[in-house]
Amino acid sequence: MEPQPGRERSFLRWIETRVNLTEIVSFLSAFGLLPTELDTRKPLREALREAFSQPLPTYARWPNILGILSFILFLFLAVSGTMMAFYYQPTAEAAYSAATAIARDVSFGSLIQQVHRWAATMFLLVLAARVVRFFLAGLYASGREVIWMVAVLSFVVGTFSDVTGRLLPWTARGYWTTVRAREVIDALPIVGPTVSFLVGGSGIDSLTLTRFYVLHIAVFPAALLILFYLHFSSIRRVGMSRVAEAPKSRSLRVAMYDVVLIVTFLVGVLMTFAVLWPHPFDVAADPFFTPPDARPPWYLLAPHTVLEMFPTIVPTFLRGLMLVILLAAVLFLPFLDRSGGTERHSRGFFILGVAVMVAWGLLSLWGWHVEVSR
Repeated sequence: MEPQPGRERSFLRWIETRVNLTEIVSFLSAFGLLPTELDTRKPLREALREAFSQPLPTYARWPNILGILSFILFLFLAVSGTMMAFYYQPTAEAAYSAATAIARDVSFGSLIQQVHRWAATMFLLVLAARVVRFFLAGLYASGREVIWMVAVLSFVVGTFSDVTGRLLPWTARGYWTTVRAREVIDALPIVGPTVSFLVGGSGIDSLTLTRFYVLHIAVFPAALLILFYLHFSSIRRVGMSRVAEAPKSRSLRVAMYDVVLIVTFLVGVLMTFAVLWPHPFDVAADPFFTPPDARPPWYLLAPHTVLEMFPTIVPTFLRGLMLVILLAAVLFLPFLDRSGGTERHSRGFFILGVAVMVAWGLLSLWGWHVEVSR
């Protein structure tokens, strides 16, 4: 028997007299999934009908796609990570066996594991691309200081989350990659002591693994959610670009179709990478044997190279201080470049920024080559 429309409306009216459904659905706009705001004072049907009748721009069009793309990848990471968490045991004695069992014994466990690892890689690449795009387009001043700072902090928090996740399988590569990463982090003033306090020292043992697990599944995801909220909240306030927007001819229905297409595209890409180019599963970690190709994650190769290139006569504190000053300069760039970005064209800051990015890439290549040739 087909449900009667009258009963459906009555049930919806019964719910709306007790719960503000419009407010719940409107919450999706806080993270870009719904590219418009709903009038929470109105019933859901009326608010949606009003939203569907209004033209609006869409996030799902280059280059505005990076924000929603990063959040959808975050959702993939959250879902796949939660599925693996049901079987994982965060102790040095059981972590490797649990990670192996997920890949070998759990239905679709290996696929979920590979999707999680590829999604993490793509997530960091998208966050980095967003920072580069904001800089090259000059979208870091004239009221968009928060957008810039949130983008930089999102990439930093994302890298910390990635470092904690690499240790969790307790494989040789993951263990020694974390060791190399800690060499960089521990050299940073303020940051290093804070991390050591949170994880219980500079060593890596079973207690460190447990604390990494808490940071990875709770603390850093919560921080990223807050940063995503601040990003889209600022976007709704000041707009996606200083350039005049194109005529708003797209409807909400088309914009939602775009979001569905992005999700479908990401599922296809992640599944293809997971099946055709799976990450190899390494042997168990051995703290007394360093693999010949042990090196920091790709995003820490340049800082690691900077720390290693100075003679030992230079204190580690000073070398780390240089990196902290550089990070602070990037974070507070809108307040250093008072020209307002490329709109009034701060040529000096633009050239300096491009030079820093080129130097960062060259140092990363050098660091990778040095670590491989050891």
